[in-house]
Amino acid sequence: MPTPAPTVRRAVPRDANDLYELSLRAIEVSAAAHYTSGQRAAWSRRRSLDGHLWMITETAAFVALDEGRVAGFATVALRPVDRLCRGEVDQLFVGPEHGGRGVARLLLETVEEAARADGVTELVTHASWRAAPVFERLGYLRDEVETVHLDDQTLGRVRMRKPLS
Repeated sequence: MPTPAPTVRRAVPRDANDLYELSLRAIEVSAAAHYTSGQRAAWSRRRSLDGHLWMITETAAFVALDEGRVAGFATVALRPVDRLCRGEVDQLFVGPEHGGRGVARLLLETVEEAARADGVTELVTHASWRAAPVFERLGYLRDEVETVHLDDQTLGRVRMRKPLS
């Protein structure tokens, strides 16, 4: 019997711990080929349970489930909030054990549907080197390379856009 495809639902506050732990695993394992251990450690220190709870309550946050397990998550700001602009895809994480199963594609398609339904005309993201190719495959265009300073580390990423016309 074929393995069922992953499904997506809206995130709820009780998901915060699972999303927090998944993001740490993804940074440590999936991003290892793109960032040094020092860079990954600085990035991980910016993650928190409270931050994931905030993301769930203040943005449109979606959770992918693969055989009942949290496989990934993504968020989009449907209104300006804190440092996010309307249409900003702020988070996209897939657990290392779920890579290559279409989870990121499913999450980004769900984000796009939610944004379109809310009248958003363009999506923007600041993608890690690990995530940038995924966004590109789904029609995002590279805008500019950016650097982020975290503690004593400098990380590269790329600003990307996708018109929703």
